[in-house]
Amino acid sequence: MYVTTESGLADLIAQLQDCDQLAIDTEFVREKTYFHRLGLVQLACDGICAAIDPIAIPNLDPLIDLLKRRDILKVFHAGKQDLEILYRLAGEVIEPVFDTQVAAAMIGWGAQISFAKLVKRATGKRLHKNETYSDWCRRPLSPNQIEYALDDVRFLVPVYEKIVAQLKKLNRLDWVQEELKSLTDPEQFELPDPQTQFMRVKNVRTLKPKQMAVLREVAAWREKEARRRDCLAKFIIRDETLLQMARQCPETPRQLQDLRGMNGKEIQNHGDTLVKLIQKGRSIPEDQYPELPEGTSYATTRGVEELLAAYVQIRSEELRIEPHILADRKLIHSFVRFHEQEENLDEHPLFHGWRKHLIGRDLHMILEGEQGLIINKKGRVSLINPQPNPNPS
Repeated sequence: MYVTTESGLADLIAQLQDCDQLAIDTEFVREKTYFHRLGLVQLACDGICAAIDPIAIPNLDPLIDLLKRRDILKVFHAGKQDLEILYRLAGEVIEPVFDTQVAAAMIGWGAQISFAKLVKRATGKRLHKNETYSDWCRRPLSPNQIEYALDDVRFLVPVYEKIVAQLKKLNRLDWVQEELKSLTDPEQFELPDPQTQFMRVKNVRTLKPKQMAVLREVAAWREKEARRRDCLAKFIIRDETLLQMARQCPETPRQLQDLRGMNGKEIQNHGDTLVKLIQKGRSIPEDQYPELPEGTSYATTRGVEELLAAYVQIRSEELRIEPHILADRKLIHSFVRFHEQEENLDEHPLFHGWRKHLIGRDLHMILEGEQGLIINKKGRVSLINPQPNPNPS
């Protein structure tokens, strides 16, 4: 079903009022824009499978009302971007949700498994993925494009049911529900503070503190402009040009022309603004210069982290959970830092919920020297409790 009218949308939503699980996917374009441009919204439930055209239907209120209902479980696959799009559309977080990609990793079906592979494993069906790189905002859409889009939700609820059955069998449904909380955390949908965007400029660490203060001002302006124009920030001023601006500090719009890559139209329209921002950055007192967070360095703790990573691998094989789900390298690194700096481990993710019981406590005991790892005769690594020496010297 391809829905292109408000009356058709109203009829579809009426048919979906009694569903318990609603499969959802979106198709969008974001190659040149700051925000996602929504091209399609696909829904499936109880034999109903539909693609809604948001370009043809300007008023999506009936859809939004359905998405906001808390008594309907919204099922996605790799749904992070879909949820961001729907958050912008609805003006609030869409919940409750279930993500089949996250859940599949919890039962050992693969890390970040594609939907086509997941459908093949769960149902035996083979999906054709010929329209992956379509321009979903271009009209008209072909019948092949619409069928491709519908396949992304047609099998989603059956896949969900298979995964949930396996999760219940392994007593891991609570683990997944805990893991999915991050998908509906409102903070992840908030736009970043423009005053922090200088940190994302390539080679920012090559600047001196005063130059960094200038960069902070012009990078914040660029970020705001990108949102206002709905375009990528690099289309306004490229990173390397911002760095030149911070180093050379042009004092007039004419001097901006000497910067390599500086667009003449930007100078004409915003040259005076940029010069004022540069001056503002230069006049900031030293005690207000921006500071970058410490770069992540694994050099000093690499041996310790490799040891912990080996144990994570052991536990992942025992539990048939993907290692990165248990604890990725970044999480292990921060855990070691917490331990070294004697911070409260109860505040660390590895000491929360199911992770604490499955792996967090053991990792802590390894760091404390209360447990160790050995390689047995079969070449397998295992955990041991070191025995105290009965005859200390």
